[in-house]
Amino acid sequence: MQVSTKDKFIHAANLLFYEKGFHATGLDEIIDAVGVTKTTFYKHFESKDELAIAVLHRRDAMELTEWMGLVAKRGGGDPKAEILALFDEVEEWLSDPGFAGCMFFKAASEYPSPNDPVHQAAMRHGQNLFRELEKRAAMAGALDARGLAAQLMLLLTGAVLARHETGMPDQARSARAAAGVLVEAQTAR
Repeated sequence: MQVSTKDKFIHAANLLFYEKGFHATGLDEIIDAVGVTKTTFYKHFESKDELAIAVLHRRDAMELTEWMGLVAKRGGGDPKAEILALFDEVEEWLSDPGFAGCMFFKAASEYPSPNDPVHQAAMRHGQNLFRELEKRAAMAGALDARGLAAQLMLLLTGAVLARHETGMPDQARSARAAAGVLVEAQTAR
């Protein structure tokens, strides 16, 4: 299957942004990785920021599809088990030797204004993940599905940030234990 030039830019930028960050990756570096001219780049994107938004949207869709598929498989249709399975998936990600942080955290911190379109694209990932957690919390019969989803998001975010700051990959295991307590407290009848 032929990969479009636009997709080549998104792929190359995805790798470079993840490894180096958004501001540390130069446009010329992305163009060189694709092996085309700057003119070709501007036929597909108006700016590096527009490319960054495309990368974040693509990565958001891919990660959510992949993670929710794995979570559904691990959880076996039990929404409580699926919630905890997400923490297992995060633990595997945090333990990967190639872990270089969360691209969405990087984007939000490098583009700190909430009005910046790149920052908004990064926030979209968190909002989508929150909705997935809220849906599963409701399916599990949580007394306050929205509140439980907010607590779970704090645990996930904290695990990722703690891994990034400490270098210790087992942060998600601790977050999973806390999530289990919260899920049981919200769904016990």
